[in-house]
Order: sequence, then C-alpha cells, then structure tokens
Amino acid sequence: MKQIGCILLGVLSVISMSCTTFKSIKCGNPSTDTYLNFALDTILSNGSNKNPLISTADHDRYFEDSKFSGGRLNKETIGDYFSRARGNGALLIVRNDTILLERYYGTFSRLSASNVFSITKAVTSLLCGIAVDEGLISTTDPVTRYIPELNGADPLFKQLTIEHLLDMRTGLDFEESYNWNPFSKMAKLYYGNNVVNQFKKLHFKSPPGTTHYYNSMSTALLGVAIERATGIPFAQYLQEKVWKPLDMEADAFISLDDSRHRQAKAYGGLVSNVRDLAKIGRLYMNDGVYNNRQIVSKEWIDRSVNSSLDNEAYSLGWNNIITRIDGNDIVTPRFFAIGLYGQVLFCDPEQNLIFVTLGEKKGCEYHLLFDDFCNLISQ
Repeated sequence: MKQIGCILLGVLSVISMSCTTFKSIKCGNPSTDTYLNFALDTILSNGSNKNPLISTADHDRYFEDSKFSGGRLNKETIGDYFSRARGNGALLIVRNDTILLERYYGTFSRLSASNVFSITKAVTSLLCGIAVDEGLISTTDPVTRYIPELNGADPLFKQLTIEHLLDMRTGLDFEESYNWNPFSKMAKLYYGNNVVNQFKKLHFKSPPGTTHYYNSMSTALLGVAIERATGIPFAQYLQEKVWKPLDMEADAFISLDDSRHRQAKAYGGLVSNVRDLAKIGRLYMNDGVYNNRQIVSKEWIDRSVNSSLDNEAYSLGWNNIITRIDGNDIVTPRFFAIGLYGQVLFCDPEQNLIFVTLGEKKGCEYHLLFDDFCNLISQ
C-alpha cells in the first residue's frame, strides 16, 4: 500500500512538472505580449486624465531635429537611432512635465500596453515603501513574519529580511538565466503555478545579507510579503496607492501565477505604457510628491536612487549609472529601472529629464545610450 502511495505521488509530481514544462515550451521565450497566456489582475486608472504629461505643437523641437555624434550616436537624431535599433517599440522623452519627443515603431501606438518585465521590480519597491510609510511592513522584519509557510523550509529563511529582498542580498540559490530553458528555475518561476509552494523548496548558497546577487525570486518573495502585510491583492494596492493618485492615463495589468492562487508576478509581470511609466519617474524625481500629495516618503526615494558600489549600484529595485573618473568607479545621480528586452525608465535629476523605452528588441544597452545622450546635451 505504501509503495502504491509513493508511485501515485511520483506520478502527480511528474504531471505537475510536465504542465509547467509544457506551458514553457508552448509559450517559449517571454515576449512583450506573453502576459496574454496568464491569469491577470487589472489596475484601474481614474478613467479621465486630469493631469496628463503636457505635449504642445509649439514645444522646443531641439530633441526632435538635432543630430548628435558621440557615444552610440553617429550624426543622427535620437528618433532616427531608435527607428533603426528598437524595432517594434516606443520612445518617450519628458522634461519639466512636457513631452519633448514621442515616437512609436511597428505595431506600437500611444498608450500601447506592453509587458515591462523587471521595471516591475521598481514598482514593487514603490509599493513596499508605501506599506512601510503606513506602518504595515518593516524592512527589518524576517520574511517569515509575512510568509509563515517558510518557517518549515530552509532555516536561513528566518534570517532573511525584507531589506535583503529589496537589495538583492538574499543569498538564495536561484539562477537568473535568460538563455531560455523550459526546465530551468527561471522558467518554472515564470510559467509555474502556486509560487508560494516554490518558495518552500528554495535553499541558500550564502547567508542572507552577505552578497549581492540580482534574481527575480527575491522580488517574487517581496510581492507576496506585501500582499500579506496589506491584506489585499497587489493590483488593488497598486491601484489605490499609485495608479489612481498619479492620474495614470490607462489601465494596467499584472500577470498572476495562476487563476487559483492569484499571486502577482511582482518581479516582472506589470503591463503598462511609456506615458504612465514616465509618471513613475516623475514621482521619484519630485521626492515622492505628486499634485501636492506625498505618495511615498522622501526617505524612501532617497534610499532608492542613491545606491553604492558595495551593492553594485543597485538599491530598492533601481540602478544608478556608474562612470569612471580618474581611474575610479563613481556612482552618478542618474538612475534607471530596466527590463528583459531593454525596457528602460531612465531619470537624470540634474537635467530634469525622463526617458522611457519599451519594445521587443534589445538593439543596444538603452540605459547607456540615454546616459550618452545626457552627457552630450549637458555640454
């Protein structure tokens, strides 16, 4: 009888694994519209755009018409560069709440919805900051406080804090691999169901807090912790605290692990557009204030956009540009969030510039292109 039970358990495990593997093989490499294969939650906008980004017919055409040379640009406008390198996608440049350049390529059009992949991590961090401000979560708490199922898993989970998740200093044994393999841990995270069950099987390759290693599993844990702390779904919290208060122009979506468990893919499942992402950038450039309302504390913003070399210029879902001066690496004030195929939200606070690009083709390191561009115009 015991033998039969073991056999049945094994069969069920194979079936479960094969469903995830089959879905992974069927869908293949993630793309900007892979989210259509997942259960989704909707993040509603206000339905009317009270405070849009301003675009006027008589705005300064400098960004549209000027040809630049230097860095990755070779006597061409930035719009021309993107028409060559971006493929199917979008480009938006904003300064002082005015759209200076807006271009769409291929099938993309104004407010086209697209998976923004790991830019989602920065948005999840924003939600965490709001939850901290509201006293619902503490960055020094162990993750087991919010996901008690992990008390029976690897003992190191009891040392893993929310701050470790935010800074990618978890020590988790999880390979962030983008050479698509339907049997990989990354494929299982992205295409699998019941992400909390996946958490229980995790182990550590180093104690939490000792090393920085970027991985999506860290933000997957953070997303569930936020949902548990707030007591409401990720999409609802994002809608109430960010999407509606910021007067976003369109509804957004977040993909879920499955229709039964409904845990948000907080590490890479947000679906939005360039204009609304620019408003996230504007919020960070304005110290967390929008329309005279403090959406998230200035302290959280400061911590997010001021990283250190000790953590590879990464902090709370955001990266800072590193430059080299007199033989030394220096962290600059320019900060960005980046997705799998070069989806980028880039901010230069010194020149009050915001760049957003979405698309399917990683024609270059777009955050470095934007950094080149900022250097050129600052001269």
